[in-house]
Amino acid sequence: MARNPRAVDPMRAAMARSGPLDWGNLLFFLELSRSGSLARAAKRLGVDRNTVGRRVAALEEELGLPLFERGPQGWACTAAGEELAALASRVEEDVLAIARHADARDRTPAGTVPSLRARHPRLLLDVSADFRNYDLTRREADLALRLGRPSDAGLVARKLASVAYGIYASPAFAAERRGRMDLARDPVLAYEGATSPQERWMDDLAPARAVAFRCNTSLALAAAARTGIGAAVLPCFVADGDPALVRLDGPEPPSYDLWLLVHGDLRRVPRVRAVIEWVDGVVDDARELLAGTR
Repeated sequence: MARNPRAVDPMRAAMARSGPLDWGNLLFFLELSRSGSLARAAKRLGVDRNTVGRRVAALEEELGLPLFERGPQGWACTAAGEELAALASRVEEDVLAIARHADARDRTPAGTVPSLRARHPRLLLDVSADFRNYDLTRREADLALRLGRPSDAGLVARKLASVAYGIYASPAFAAERRGRMDLARDPVLAYEGATSPQERWMDDLAPARAVAFRCNTSLALAAAARTGIGAAVLPCFVADGDPALVRLDGPEPPSYDLWLLVHGDLRRVPRVRAVIEWVDGVVDDARELLAGTR
């Protein structure tokens, strides 16, 4: 395909301008190009949406090119923006590869990791519980725990354990129904978003179920179940042993495998290795609890 002679190459435009280009703005540009939303880009970057808009506008001014068009579906890259995004992504991959290489040469178990502090006092555990999958190739995290077999390229994945689920409710709720749950008739407490495996399972069994409450964490669902307003599908390790919850008879939710993910370049880094060993120990100690047999 012939190249439009009037098209402007954004990298040539950057080189032709006088003065240094603020490459830090590329980070904000890339996130907005990927998410198409100021709010989503801001959340992923840990800043407010005005900062994202300001940094992208600064990059457009530096290059003298419009990089986005604002439409009803969000922010879409212009032709120049798409070309710059492809070039900047390659730069980002190289920078991340350099960072991983540097980490792999670090022989000291220090960094942001666990409460192994008695064993490694320079380690600090930084845990983020979120429904979105953190991108380990972009160093959003050193390692991740996920339910269900992952398919991420470039990552080392290992199954840790099976996590059992059950249907739980308050003792009063259970007594009214003689200890048995009817998903098609009784009020249920649901996970927010139809993408969760528990919601997909209930959709198959009772698509017209009566939902009394929605939220996005198991702990919030457990708290709602204690009030007696409905029954919830909960991990057994969360609900078993809670005197304010009882497991109901009825359809049995499937269990889900818990997987550990780490980038191949980082799995032998001392601080990451220390966390992996700690996670293995925690899972081994809790294996029966996770399986719902204790």
